[in-house]
Amino acid sequence: MDKDDWKRLRGFKRLIHDGVERGANFVEKHHRHAAEKPFQVLESITPIAAPTRIVRGVHDGVLWLTYGTIRAINQATEVADDWVMDRLEPAGDGDEREHS
Repeated sequence: MDKDDWKRLRGFKRLIHDGVERGANFVEKHHRHAAEKPFQVLESITPIAAPTRIVRGVHDGVLWLTYGTIRAINQATEVADDWVMDRLEPAGDGDEREHS
């Protein structure tokens, strides 16, 4: 692979990780929005309002944890990808990258 191939590969890698990040953000936002109305309706019913708030809190916590985990794994994978690529890509003329 030449220098341009490595540059394209790094750009493609960046697009993938950006896509995962943006996709997780988008789905989380819409997931939260889709759950909003049913929770509002159930919370307006006095006898079940309190337990509904508890369920909503659990739901929101699980949602935050799930999508946060996806983003964290994506970020960790990106760091690992960069580390591997830095070691595989041959140093070019004037390239000051360290392979440590």
